[in-house]
Amino acid sequence: MKSQKNKRPRKPGGRWIYYLLYQDIIWPCPVRWEWEAGYGGWLPFYYAPTLEFIAADPARVIRVPRGSKSPGKTGTKN
Repeated sequence: MKSQKNKRPRKPGGRWIYYLLYQDIIWPCPVRWEWEAGYGGWLPFYYAPTLEFIAADPARVIRVPRGSKSPGKTGTKN
């Protein structure tokens, strides 16, 4: 008989960005999702411009649309 193992929900897929205002500049910081057992879910972490690895607010993390070369670009030409 297989033992019952607590299953985690799937990790959020795709590319995610966290925008941070630091020294009057908006920095797009790439997000890496880490499982936090104490929280009971996946939390976004990002590398700040100061090279610190910091937990982000999940509500403020933005997913980069598939096929987008860089965050914030709409893909339309003028």
